Amino acid sequence: MKLKVVPQDFIVEEVADLEISRARGPYAVYRLTKSSWDTFDLLDLLSRRMGVPRDALSVGGMKDRHGKTTQTITVRSTGRCPKSISDKNFHAELEGYSQSPVSARAVRGNKFSLILRDMTDTEVRWAGINLRAAESTGIPNYYDEQRFGSARHGGGFMGKSIFLGRREEALRLYFLASKHDDQKTRKLKKLVTEKWGRWSECMGSAFGEYGRILSYLSAHPRAFHKALSVIDRRFLVFALNAYQSYLFNEVLRRRIQGLAEKHAFPIKSLKYAFGTFLFPESLNEAARNELTGMELPVPGYDTEVEDPVVRAIVDEVVGAEGIQLSDLRVRQMRRLEIHGIMRPAMTRLGELEGPRVDPDELYPGRMKMSISFFLPRGSYATILIKRISLPPAAR
Repeated sequence: MKLKVVPQDFIVEEVADLEISRARGPYAVYRLTKSSWDTFDLLDLLSRRMGVPRDALSVGGMKDRHGKTTQTITVRSTGRCPKSISDKNFHAELEGYSQSPVSARAVRGNKFSLILRDMTDTEVRWAGINLRAAESTGIPNYYDEQRFGSARHGGGFMGKSIFLGRREEALRLYFLASKHDDQKTRKLKKLVTEKWGRWSECMGSAFGEYGRILSYLSAHPRAFHKALSVIDRRFLVFALNAYQSYLFNEVLRRRIQGLAEKHAFPIKSLKYAFGTFLFPESLNEAARNELTGMELPVPGYDTEVEDPVVRAIVDEVVGAEGIQLSDLRVRQMRRLEIHGIMRPAMTRLGELEGPRVDPDELYPGRMKMSISFFLPRGSYATILIKRISLPPAAR
């Protein structure tokens, strides 16, 4: 099956609780609809178009570039705000004003409307059965691969390099080109990689934040620590959180494996770039009771785990990475304070509609499946799709 064949196949509408007023306030609130845009790149463009600093713009979450997404953004501004801003593949409409910027805490979740394409009759049957099973058991709350940035394109985790103080290595990963970059960005990143250390030779192709970093390095060729500080703080936090997210996935996988052995429930497995996702195919009452409400750590330097089973798993995961929890602290970069958090082990589908099955107009002779549902903040619809695409587990 195929997902995201066209942007309309993956529609996301963010649901945020933000008090909006018509009276002018310190933050202008916009409803942003976009497709084929990386969130950070679009924020950079909007800051230039609106004539405000990059850090004046706030979002509650990063949205997938391969789909049509709608979300709330706020702009700190004392001047007059445009009623709308539009360009290729995006439109922002002024909704009003708020007393505070939007943040992740304001986001309740996302409504998804998805179309799966190029499906055989067998795939349709499996997906229908698996969807109902996922609705019953819940879905393991993994972070999906798009969370992992440059690491999913063949490089390492930029966040891990920052945590360990490997500043030059982190910058190399920042300039690692990916297939998802536009042509202009890929060209610049390839040039920087080829001419690494000869910064002034790259300035002719530089733009935006890349230009600011290269300009600084041209004047201070080995000041990698300071050059990192030029990068938007939100991107650095994203990179650091991405590595923590990978560690969480490993903790969750090992926990599910242990529970499957303890309660004898069947599981399905799916390899991905960094390991394996494990999905319960069904749950007996004992397993369901143990998983309900379970939270697991997204590891940080300040993570404390009382459950000895989970603590042993966390120690195994960080040990396999050749680090300790104490390494997950950013040193000598005061604006980066990264903590461990707790995250639900399972997430549940809400407001499920479908599946609806129709002939696929883009793939003659095949079928398409339409579904819509709600997921809480931080949960990935693509994890659900991975779950329902798998054949029945071997008995």
